[in-house]
Amino acid sequence: MKYTTLLFDLDDTLMDFKKAEENAIEKLLLKYSLPATEENKRLYSLTNQSKWKALEKGEITRKELFATRFPDFFKALGVEADGAKANADYMHFLSQGRFVIDGAEDICRELRKSYSMYIITNGAKIVQQGRLTDLPLMQYFDGVFISEEVGFDKPKKEYFDHVFLNIPEKDKSKCLVIGDSLSSDILGAVNYGIDCCWISEKTSSEIKPTYQISTLKELLDILIA
Repeated sequence: MKYTTLLFDLDDTLMDFKKAEENAIEKLLLKYSLPATEENKRLYSLTNQSKWKALEKGEITRKELFATRFPDFFKALGVEADGAKANADYMHFLSQGRFVIDGAEDICRELRKSYSMYIITNGAKIVQQGRLTDLPLMQYFDGVFISEEVGFDKPKKEYFDHVFLNIPEKDKSKCLVIGDSLSSDILGAVNYGIDCCWISEKTSSEIKPTYQISTLKELLDILIA
């Protein structure tokens, strides 16, 4: 086999983050007596995504992300609320979002027969640990690298340096990164010299993954002869 080790992104690769996010923001809006409309949920998602993109680019810190996303969201809604308290409440709700993508566990069970497997995620420690603790899916993985614990985020080189310091396989050519994010998973892998598989129906003219698939199930066609 060409590869020995698979490095999986978590959110929207193995677990349904969009569903977890929607569930968490609905609970938060309800707690703050705000309407849980599709427009309000979409506004939060766009605000949050813009903060994470800025973090990936090194434009803001993680602390700034958590400190500003809800004040910005509430400002856009035209309401007065405690942004720090809302962020803590939201992260608690999000940590309960244990939604595994359909078929992911079966796919991981099959791949585990032939590969060492790790999770690489940019999520917050309190959120990801809450979602992963005692999750049946985790029996197929040798470890988890959460960016808040690592001290760096994907796509930074330092993040991948840490990963390779802590996995048995040191040969980059024998590792494969699998993820849905072009700007963190795929860009990080390309810059670091690791093969990568992008899960997306979109196209990219600037960043070229080694493989591209539309669904996680198609990964078996690449990795299982």
